[in-house]
Amino acid sequence: EIMTMPGLPKAPSSEKIFLNEAGQIEGLF
Repeated sequence: EIMTMPGLPKAPSSEKIFLNEAGQIEGLF
């Protein structure tokens, strides 16, 4: 439901760490 652009987090990074379709970890920045 919550979608963010890379580099523009709208929540604490520790809440939104996940593996994207490219196999990259997102939500750490």
